[in-house]
Amino acid sequence: MKSPYLKIFLALSLLLFSCIFLDISAQTSAPETCLSKHPSNDRYGSYSPDGRQVLFESDRNGNWDIFILDLQTNETKALVNSPKDERRPSWHPNGRQIIFESLIDENSSDLHTLDIASSQSQIVLDQSKLKGNLNFARFSPNGEQIAFTYVNNEGTFEIYLFQIKDNSLTKISDNPYRNVYPYWSPNGKELLCFSRKDTQNEDDEVYRINLKNNKWKRLTNWPKHNFCPAWSNNGKKIAHVISMENSRPEIYIMNKNGKKLKRITYNEDGDTLPSWSPNDDKLLITAYRNGNFEICELQIEQ
Repeated sequence: MKSPYLKIFLALSLLLFSCIFLDISAQTSAPETCLSKHPSNDRYGSYSPDGRQVLFESDRNGNWDIFILDLQTNETKALVNSPKDERRPSWHPNGRQIIFESLIDENSSDLHTLDIASSQSQIVLDQSKLKGNLNFARFSPNGEQIAFTYVNNEGTFEIYLFQIKDNSLTKISDNPYRNVYPYWSPNGKELLCFSRKDTQNEDDEVYRINLKNNKWKRLTNWPKHNFCPAWSNNGKKIAHVISMENSRPEIYIMNKNGKKLKRITYNEDGDTLPSWSPNDDKLLITAYRNGNFEICELQIEQ
């Protein structure tokens, strides 16, 4: 039988942990506005660099295509619409191009870019270099590199950098576990990702990767999954998702060092895929509402 003093010590330790690392004062979700308002599934939203448009994927035409929402006119139009599935778009830092996945089959995809003004697309990375799925691609802040997740046919998840100018690849991950969702720091010197490298493949944790020396710093240590991290544009905060056992995922914000964790959504349905607005006062999330996924906007306290 455990000593009553041990029980008291454990209880006080848990309380102290909560006070130091968690902001437990908030019990209501951040103010939310649904932007997509469509009976289809709309996912993976991100603001344009000027904050005037939202890029997202939708299955409203029967398969996954790429759409853009003008926040001034509230008009939505398709940027990429084909019989194939096009997934997970993100912006070039100049705001005039996007990158997205084009699925070849369930086990393989290429990365394509699209010039928004001309509607001209081209393959930027195809199966001649890596045979498998190329996922979650993002341009570096200077537009010279692309970080992405490579899933090979054996089910290994690895993070790569692609140098656009010399058409070269660099493998960043160095372990046999799941390494997913690279997200650039504003200065381009680091990546965020989530990985199972230290949990014996049991749960996902968020890491920062220093690209100069490839040192990984673990930011989260939670009983269940931490995933989909997104760096704020001022470089001070990281939004991410926590999913506990038998519960829906919720959005949290922490400092860039992993401290002062604050929960900002309290919903019966799931919230995921956070993405910051240019001035960091809002987050786009993919939220399960009314039986389908929607792009929602959260107001964030500065």
